[in-house]
Order: sequence, then C-alpha cells, then structure tokens
Amino acid sequence: YELREQMADPAESEPVIADFASQGVDLIIGHGIELGDAIFSVAEDFPDVSFTASGGVDILDKYTDNVETWTYDAAQVGYLSGYIAGLTQLSPIGRVESMELDFVVATDAFFQEGVTAANPNAELLPVVYAGSFDDAEAAASATTGLIGQGAGLVFTTGDGIAAGVGAAAADAGVPTVGVSPAAGEEALSVNVSTVDLDMYPIVKAWVEEVAAGDFGGKSVVSTLQNGGIAYQEINDVDGAIPADVATKVDELIAGLNDGSITIS
Repeated sequence: YELREQMADPAESEPVIADFASQGVDLIIGHGIELGDAIFSVAEDFPDVSFTASGGVDILDKYTDNVETWTYDAAQVGYLSGYIAGLTQLSPIGRVESMELDFVVATDAFFQEGVTAANPNAELLPVVYAGSFDDAEAAASATTGLIGQGAGLVFTTGDGIAAGVGAAAADAGVPTVGVSPAAGEEALSVNVSTVDLDMYPIVKAWVEEVAAGDFGGKSVVSTLQNGGIAYQEINDVDGAIPADVATKVDELIAGLNDGSITIS
C-alpha cells in the first residue's frame, strides 16, 4: 500500500487520487472531510477502482457503485468525551474545536450533554474555533485564552489542533480531554482520556469486500458497538482525577451497548 498525508487542499489531492487510480490500485481510502469532493470526482472516471469517502452524517446517502462512505457516531464520541470531562469534577470546562462544520457542532452539542449528565453543576465556557483542523498555533492560543478565563479542563478533538491544545495545557498544568497520542508525552501527561476512532475494523471490512467483489453501494458508521470507537485508559493526572472515573465510564458504555442507556 501507499500512504499520502497532508492532502487537505482539493487542488492538490485530486491529482494524487487520480494518479493512484491510473496505476490500477484496487482501493483508495480518502480519510478526511476535505477529500470528499476529490474522491467523488475521480471515482466517476475510474468505475473499476474502489474508493471510500468520509464526512459528516450527510455523506452516508451519497455512496455510489464504487464509492462507500463513512462517518463516526458523533453522539457517542461527543457524549462519552463530555461524560469523562464531567466526571473529573473540574470546572469551568473550555472547548477548542477545529471549524464550525455541522458534524463538529453536533459533536460539541453531545459533549455538553455528556458533561451535564456526569456533573450538572459544571460550567461550560463558550466554544472557541481554531479555524482549521491542523492549526496548532491557533489552538494553543485559544487554549491559553480559555485557561486565562479560569478553565479547569480543556476539551478538544483532532490530531492537528489537539497538539496545540495539549502543549498549552501542559505548560499551564491544566488537564485536558481529547488530546491525541501524536501530541507527545508532555501533552499526554495532563490528558485524562481521549475517545478515539479505531479504523482497523472498518478498513479491514473494506479490503475484504474488495477481495470478495462486493464493494460499493453502501455506507458505514463507526460506533462503540462495532469497535470503531474506544477510549484511552484514564490518566489520573497525578491524583487530580477521582478514582472511580474509569468504572463509571465503563458502566456508561455497557449501558449504551445493551440499550439501557440512550443518547437523545
């Protein structure tokens, strides 16, 4: 296989995708909402090549004969992240998000619900948008601003901006939720947990479908139930986090999985 990164600009990504397709590869996975238009455009010209495109919930009904579409369960990711943040009993809680897109806004709304479910008394500071998915400097500045407003914990999502959030929070000694492992050891030292997307089961299924000749014409959603969503082990941040957080998170997940708990 071949991997190409930093392809957020469609003007740059479409020629790369077309080049892959012209080489006769079996499957091209476009992971990132910015790649969607380029994937669909190239897929029309290469009907014998299989493609995947990712995006918000609206992409689920856009699949074609040779393009399968994917998204994650924003309710589960947001609510579980918020529940973890609320269980820390830290307040106020700041949020640094990437861009004001529908699926980002939806994830944040469910995050707020999760916080309130775990700690009704928690204060939520207004969300701050970094303006991109990968502007670590803007995210760090936003984080510093929230900490200046008294934030006792900062939540974020995404690899790029999370690095900036993690660095600024670590410098200030303020816990976070949502910082990815790519942010580095120092940033992770104050990160309580991150609700991650595990793409392995989804990608494995795509590869198997291509091999079996039944790829296309459908969509898939990463969820807790299908193993596409998981959370990192709880970090007590040098004893600052209550000892029962992991137990309560596991109880929530069990309830979501068996249907005894629902997210509205």
